[in-house]
Amino acid sequence: MKSSLSPATVGQVGDPIDSLEGFAIPPQGALRYQIMQRLLRAIFQRQLPTGTRLTILKLASRFGTSSTPVREALVELAGIGMVDFIHNRGAVVAPFGPKELREIYQIRRVLEAEAARSACGKIPLPQLETLRKELDELREHRKAANWAQRGITADRRLHEMIAKVCGSMRLAKEIGRYDILVETIREIIGPRPALQQKALEEHLRIIDALISGDPDKAAQAMADHIQSAAQVCEEAMFSEK
Repeated sequence: MKSSLSPATVGQVGDPIDSLEGFAIPPQGALRYQIMQRLLRAIFQRQLPTGTRLTILKLASRFGTSSTPVREALVELAGIGMVDFIHNRGAVVAPFGPKELREIYQIRRVLEAEAARSACGKIPLPQLETLRKELDELREHRKAANWAQRGITADRRLHEMIAKVCGSMRLAKEIGRYDILVETIREIIGPRPALQQKALEEHLRIIDALISGDPDKAAQAMADHIQSAAQVCEEAMFSEK
């Protein structure tokens, strides 16, 4: 009979924080961001189950840092719904499952579709054409050793380019707050050439819409891309092995 316990709870004894790895090398710069990534990985992989109490002093000791960057990381994670602050308990891991993953990508879809709409006509044409040429070359040379990594790099450039010129600092900042979620999920899933190829075709449609100067088409292409990514991530993280 298959166990009904999740991977995080099977054989788990004591405080889940005790299972977290410290930093092998003392982190340099952006310490808050690195702590956020470490905690997100543990949450996504069910190493820190829902309701786990995130004691600042214990986390600081585990990571070999002061309390300040841990506290800042928890506040940031609360701002994107991954941590809850509860009276008399402090910070605890918020619920996370397929429903919450879909909600993350729902918000990302709304934000980035609007950014694509607003960025239409504002990105210099040579930049778009250069990126499109790069993606065309990737499409033609799928067997190159660094193909997947180049695709991921081009992906980030496109999304960053759109957010940067969307004309709203508040919108760009909100998109940036979700970047760490997306990057951490991508790291957990790992490179998947077939899925990367699908994403590449979606990026080309976004770029073509931006080049044509059609804001509605750009927004729809971006929304379709984010929805596709959500389905891929949910299947990779929660489907039965």
